[in-house]
Amino acid sequence: MKTVLVTGFEPFPGMPVNPTALLMKRLPRRLIPEVRGTRFLFEILPTTWTGRFEVAERLRRDLSPDAIVHFGVDGSRRTINIETRAVNRATRVKPDAGGAHAETSPLQAGAETARTSTLPFRALYEAAARSGLPVALSRDAGTYLCNATLWDSIGSGIPSVFVHVPPLPRGRFDTRPSLQQIEKAAILILEETRRRI
Repeated sequence: MKTVLVTGFEPFPGMPVNPTALLMKRLPRRLIPEVRGTRFLFEILPTTWTGRFEVAERLRRDLSPDAIVHFGVDGSRRTINIETRAVNRATRVKPDAGGAHAETSPLQAGAETARTSTLPFRALYEAAARSGLPVALSRDAGTYLCNATLWDSIGSGIPSVFVHVPPLPRGRFDTRPSLQQIEKAAILILEETRRRI
């Protein structure tokens, strides 16, 4: 049985409703958890720098998944973004949900400047595009916890990718995708991941 770890994040400063936390609660009811020799495990990560090691690293170690698909929200985006790389940088300006800042930048002294996502991001992009939503390949996962989480997962040797989603729409004239639309794209991404591992 192969395992795919799927994660979202808790709310954080400036994002009191994180759609990826909602996704992690909804997706187990929409996807068959175990089929064709693959199972999905869903987890919500704390949006803290300490959680990067205390939770995310522990999950990778204890579960030994065959692949990891991280979901996170980016308040500046209006599309689904498949991240193609993580960079060896961390912002020390923006606090996490606990009010703490990244201790160091770069994330890992002496390491490469960037790491390429190790799941087939172009195929995942094409799968997400079948949802009818606007989708993009992105080379900029930011310098916050999303980027750091992807950096760590790629570095673990486990095939990994990160998917950024936009915040939920506010009001009927907001054209950002609804949670149901984001969920549809996420299911297509995960089904494609299942086929690729």
